[in-house]
Amino acid sequence: MFDVSAPTTAVPGRFVEVALPTPVDRTFDYLVPAPLAARAQVGHRVKVSFGKRAMIGVIVAQKDSSNLLRSQIKEILEAPDDEPIVAQGVLRLTKWMAEYYACSWGEALQAALPAVVRTGRKRRMITVVKLAKSADEALARAVELEADASKEGRNKRYGKILRVLATFDDVFTPNALAERLGFSQAPLNTLRKQGWLRYEKIAPELGGFFVGNRGGDKTPENLTGEQASALTQIAGALDQTQFKAFLLFGITGSGKTEVYIRAIAHALTLGKSAIVLVPEIALTPQTLRRFSQRFADVTVLHSGMTDAQRREAWSRIRLGQSRVVIGPRSALFAPVKDLGLVVVDEEHEGTYKQDNTPRYHARDTAIVRCRLEGAVALMGSATPSLESWHNAHTGKYALLELRERPAATSGGLPGVELVDMAQESHAQHRLAFFSARMRGAINAALERKEQAIILLNRRGYHTLMICERCKQAVSCPNCDVPMNFHRRLEKAVCHYCLETRPQPKTCAFCGQGPIKPQGMGTEKLEEELKVLLAGHSVARMDSDVMKTREDYEATLEAFRAGETEVLVGTQMIAKGLDFPNVTVVGVISADTGMNLGDFRAYERTFQLVTQVAGRAGRGEKPGTVIVQTFKPTHPALQAAVKQDFRGFAAYEMEHRRLTRYPPFSKLVLVSIEGRDAAQARALAEKAAAAARDYAQQHDGAIFEVGGPFEAPMAKLRGRWREQLLIKARGFREVRGVVDAMRPLVKVGERLRMSIDVDPVDML
Repeated sequence: MFDVSAPTTAVPGRFVEVALPTPVDRTFDYLVPAPLAARAQVGHRVKVSFGKRAMIGVIVAQKDSSNLLRSQIKEILEAPDDEPIVAQGVLRLTKWMAEYYACSWGEALQAALPAVVRTGRKRRMITVVKLAKSADEALARAVELEADASKEGRNKRYGKILRVLATFDDVFTPNALAERLGFSQAPLNTLRKQGWLRYEKIAPELGGFFVGNRGGDKTPENLTGEQASALTQIAGALDQTQFKAFLLFGITGSGKTEVYIRAIAHALTLGKSAIVLVPEIALTPQTLRRFSQRFADVTVLHSGMTDAQRREAWSRIRLGQSRVVIGPRSALFAPVKDLGLVVVDEEHEGTYKQDNTPRYHARDTAIVRCRLEGAVALMGSATPSLESWHNAHTGKYALLELRERPAATSGGLPGVELVDMAQESHAQHRLAFFSARMRGAINAALERKEQAIILLNRRGYHTLMICERCKQAVSCPNCDVPMNFHRRLEKAVCHYCLETRPQPKTCAFCGQGPIKPQGMGTEKLEEELKVLLAGHSVARMDSDVMKTREDYEATLEAFRAGETEVLVGTQMIAKGLDFPNVTVVGVISADTGMNLGDFRAYERTFQLVTQVAGRAGRGEKPGTVIVQTFKPTHPALQAAVKQDFRGFAAYEMEHRRLTRYPPFSKLVLVSIEGRDAAQARALAEKAAAAARDYAQQHDGAIFEVGGPFEAPMAKLRGRWREQLLIKARGFREVRGVVDAMRPLVKVGERLRMSIDVDPVDML
């Protein structure tokens, strides 16, 4: 160790810059001891002292001197790996992520590396919270705590914890439960000491990782002319080993997956690897089955794998033993050898956006990885995002089109009908949930031994509880949202903070009016259908009943086998399902999502209706789609009925152009949450002032700084919420305004501020 008695501004020696998973937006200099020199190269994992704790980071640069004082420089503690764990391409990618998505380089690397690879721990076990006593005892204690007037706030928290754990079947980690309920882990620890809770170590959900070749070589489908043309262009780009981005715009059932498979096969013949991104791994067993039938070396990466499985999968991929990787957004960072192709299936899906730091969008990040590594990006959708559609028409992406379903395997696009539920309710002399047309279509299909899918994008039994006198809805005391009634629990439930309450009899606002349940969720829809379709089997898919990947697969396998005749569910049944015997699709309350305070509300409604309509008629039998709505003349629904994406895009693009929403601007959403509403507003005003100062100093860089204003859900999990919405001209302008606000960012229990570049969730 060198002499630290005298400081200098340029300490000579062997130094490295280390990126650490902290919010601090910088790297840190460390000295490399001579014994670790060979194992401390760029991309290596190292353990270092940071403050009073040891942390694992990644070396991102080497240098011969440091400008820190000698007394400030620490040595690397460990360098455990013989070889770098992060390739140069991923290093460059994560650096871009840090710059673009307003996070630190260490946080971006944390998202790119699985925990078992990043930390080197031997086995991951999850700590979960369990009741230490019976559910009845816990509920009784919750009642006592909530009734105790002394220490009201503290006792209310204790009671809520016990009530949630006694009521719901969900498995929570301490951190997840505290976050969901809106407070720290301190009340959990107190209840644990008092003997009401216990912590238990469990293994995560298991799941196979190496798919291999399960079914032998499946005979490839005969390509249509459009498929062959698309494949020729993709193969040509692969041959040139240069970056190119394609948007494969194909109607539902047009054979996009076959184009993906052929493109991957071509990449493999060139000695290259491929990554396939899917929106949700649990909903794509059919996609995995198709790929594993055609390729012998498919590896799946997903969050349900054990550490041993993930470590082995990562090793196989890094060594080039597996050339095809499939998974949700985190699979994008797989350490494949010689990346040639990245496929982003259903590129429009919002699940590709990470909802916590780093808030990256996997589709856009995939484009950047391909550009950095000279690979081909292939995005596919029947309902592309308007951002991708715009890029395809401005030359950033090459547009490929599949306009027809293959005649040999399909009855063609289904016929879609709109039913005006205002007229239907008038005819039935009551608020109707099922039109005569939908009931007739379902019954006719069942008589023909065919199947049906019914979509309702709302969970629960009743979606509202309204006072008949003052018309106020029963709302969550912690969140600015109405509560739903769940028949299984016999309680009113908040879907955001898990607050549960007995179904109220009288109104808390006026104190007089009786409470009348209104609206239908999937739980009630399932019950109603079982009555209407007595003698036929009905199953439900929503997050209330689908707890594990096995739940999804078992439900879908029963539907595939014909054991289930009618499948009811939320938006999770709208994508990735290919069942030839489904001839009827029904959509209940198609306009539900159009009332949300989000500029993408119409786009999402069009996508959802079009996607679920595409589940019908995928075999040789023709399909019928019945869409029930109170807004039958709305352009989004009219376009969905005609399956007219171009018409909808033209309508919506003009609105976006006039209001300067994406793709005609870049958005930055700044969110502030605080226990105290005044503190949250004060921080929001400081952020707005910083953004407006930047805008004044850079004429034309910022189109608009909106806010601060209350978030659409002004209160969530006990925190008051403020927002700013900034419309910027482009990437450089986003960087500038974000840098102006970043010194104000806070991450704390009482006050938080976060910056989301290219937000998807505006609520």
